[in-house]
Amino acid sequence: MEARALSRLYASTMRHVLATMMSVLLAVMLLQVIARYGFNSSLIWAEELCRYLLIWLSFIACGVAYARGEIAAVELLERSLPALLARILLIFRNVLILGLLGLLVYYGLRYAELSGSQPIPALGFILHDLFGISSRAPITVFWVYAALPIGMAILAVHVAAQTVRCLRELLAARTAGDSP
Repeated sequence: MEARALSRLYASTMRHVLATMMSVLLAVMLLQVIARYGFNSSLIWAEELCRYLLIWLSFIACGVAYARGEIAAVELLERSLPALLARILLIFRNVLILGLLGLLVYYGLRYAELSGSQPIPALGFILHDLFGISSRAPITVFWVYAALPIGMAILAVHVAAQTVRCLRELLAARTAGDSP
């Protein structure tokens, strides 16, 4: 598969995943408000499910926002430098960011493995209330904690892709004999 087609497929998949997660989050919140104020009865599991969805949504969306240029950045130095030095600075910055993201992925997974063995508290209510299933093998909070390393890995892919693009532009400008 061609790189552009793969990139479009990835972007489309991420948009659909994020839109689905946001839709479920909003639907559960609306259901909770209706249950609480319309029927004077609260859904025990709604707040916890919304919290977990928001955690996953935030970490997954971080990489997508970075790729779209929607992450806040201070680029005063980069904009004041000549194009060649600005690209070199961007590559250096991205290498440092990749190092930090690598640490977050590694220690995030370690934390999830060490601390994530207890079952998700409201899962029994969720499975029973929504599906009538009793949970014999509970899903643990590992999957909540895993949002950080997975989200940071997705972000690292975006930062690495930007770094590779920048290196290619830098090398192409060097071989063409003009400054980038």
